[in-house]
Amino acid sequence: MKKLRLVRTPVKKTGPGLVQCPVVMFSLANGEVTKRGCGRKGMSEFDGGLRCLYCGNYIYKKSPSLESMWFHFRWAREFWRIHNEQGLDFVNGIPVTGRAETLPASCLPDLAESQPPRWVAYFLKYNDREFREYLFNSKTG
Repeated sequence: MKKLRLVRTPVKKTGPGLVQCPVVMFSLANGEVTKRGCGRKGMSEFDGGLRCLYCGNYIYKKSPSLESMWFHFRWAREFWRIHNEQGLDFVNGIPVTGRAETLPASCLPDLAESQPPRWVAYFLKYNDREFREYLFNSKTG
């Protein structure tokens, strides 16, 4: 009978290696304080930025591809919950300044599409008022 032997082979690193996962604290609508990030050295690169191997925290690149941004935007919208309490808007329990829903109702059906529609680049580039003006002008022009 042969004995099994474990052998370690060195792995060549092509990137910068693992980065420390930042810890960010949030105060929810009900007063509960939640933490995002674990503080351990486990952030690795993926197509949209960095992802923690331990806690799943994401940090996005400054200029990812439009397809990558569309995928993550659609994925995040599946868990998007808005409520208003005492005149304040909350998204998933986290208070937001301004309006909680910035996506016009005419754009909501496009969330089922796999490829990014034309308006996505403008939604990412413009503020809310400029984006609504773009939509109005693109429909009339």
